[in-house]
Amino acid sequence: MKKYFLSTILITAATLIMAQVKVEPPVLIAPANAATKQMPDLMLDWKAVIGALNYELQLSEDEAFTTIVLDSITDLTAVKSSMLKFCQEYYWRVRALYPGNIHSDWSTVWMFTIFSNFDLVKPNDNAENVPPDTELKWKDKVGPLSITGVSYFEIQIDSVDTFDSPEFHEFFVGGNVFKKDMSNLLFGTKYYWRARAGHDKSVSEWSDVRSFTTVGKVTLQRPNNNSVDNDLNVNLRWGEITGILKYEYQIDVDGSFSAPMVELTENIIEPASNLMYGTQYYWRVRARHSRDTTNWSDVWNFTTFNFPTLTSPADNDTGIILRPQLKWDQIKGSIKYEINLSLDEATLSDHKYYKDASDAELPHYNVAPDLEPLTKYYWRVRAFSEIDTSDFSSVWSFTTYTPVGINEYFASSNVNLYPNPVQDAINIEITCNKFTNVDLVIYDLLGQAMLKDNLNLNSGHNQVQIDARTLLNGIYMVNIMYGDQVITKKLVVSK
Repeated sequence: MKKYFLSTILITAATLIMAQVKVEPPVLIAPANAATKQMPDLMLDWKAVIGALNYELQLSEDEAFTTIVLDSITDLTAVKSSMLKFCQEYYWRVRALYPGNIHSDWSTVWMFTIFSNFDLVKPNDNAENVPPDTELKWKDKVGPLSITGVSYFEIQIDSVDTFDSPEFHEFFVGGNVFKKDMSNLLFGTKYYWRARAGHDKSVSEWSDVRSFTTVGKVTLQRPNNNSVDNDLNVNLRWGEITGILKYEYQIDVDGSFSAPMVELTENIIEPASNLMYGTQYYWRVRARHSRDTTNWSDVWNFTTFNFPTLTSPADNDTGIILRPQLKWDQIKGSIKYEINLSLDEATLSDHKYYKDASDAELPHYNVAPDLEPLTKYYWRVRAFSEIDTSDFSSVWSFTTYTPVGINEYFASSNVNLYPNPVQDAINIEITCNKFTNVDLVIYDLLGQAMLKDNLNLNSGHNQVQIDARTLLNGIYMVNIMYGDQVITKKLVVSK
């Protein structure tokens, strides 16, 4: 009983002492006084007061604290708010609480304002040629502060700035999402859009309204407009538009497209087909998705090759070997070439030779057997496709040289094989005095020809590599032949 009485006296004495001592109010820390663009879930923070048991926090919509929205007792020195009203000014104060119902004076009253709206980011305002699947994006910050305390964002988009047309759309995304992916917007249309934030108790003001215009037509890229000498399978190329299902392209010999070839594709590069030689074509492209189709692109034109262009031997060249290789420029999309070679330009059509075409290699024709020495020859080429035949090229001519014996070109000592023995590839070095054309044949010991090749040799040092991987281990004879004259070298294959 005496012990209880003593404790009561001590507590009463302490209370009386504190009542006589002036207790300092808490000092507010954050948000700073008069801070703007704050979040609806901001943290209210103040300095601790020595000896304080608890703190009382009041938050009001007016400075006189007649509209208190939060009156909280806490033993902490910070309180996190929630769902404060957007665009609203708030006033707050704190006092310290002590045992015996003693409290400090209220702190200085500070105020802050919750943000009213935020900025849009993408697309740029008044942007042009925006794809129909564009991304609408807004800032995730207001000033230096990240946007928090938001339950959702509301986005509105329309083809009029009053947001009341049949094209009006409204979307909601979560409060931690700062974009909206659009799809199937109408082509060539000016759109207006805006966004705002919200939670259960308040909605922010709308952002500023931005506008953008969707792409209205496809842009052609290749072949260049008015270009000539194009292949039959020339690649048509245009600029990509994302968010579409198909491209439709048309090709016609008539710029009004009265009877066009029509194709649908998902690609932006398409090889043309069924084109004719030496013909001017007009083409255009448009894009489509499930809701709309663009306007046609600008109309471009191109012209295909009319005939092959000869390249070698040069026109009127002399000193040409008796088995020359005739060369001309490739026309892709061709399936074969006709070569005319004659002693008389008037009889070219009586001497026809054919060579299958391949887009993978440059076209050429190896003349055989030997031509007459010191003789002028005329030649020309034309191309064939599945549906058309080109005009003939220009007629070129060349004159052959006077042949001499093989030993006048090179001696056996001027022919070297290495490595020997060989595993994979044979290097053949030949030194010649003049241009010539020879046959190379590799025989096994039974006299069976295992490899054959025809070599065009230049005056001076020549090096040729032959693939020997198909040869089995053993001894072989390498014959270099010009007419009925032969140089033979021994070759050993050892793998």
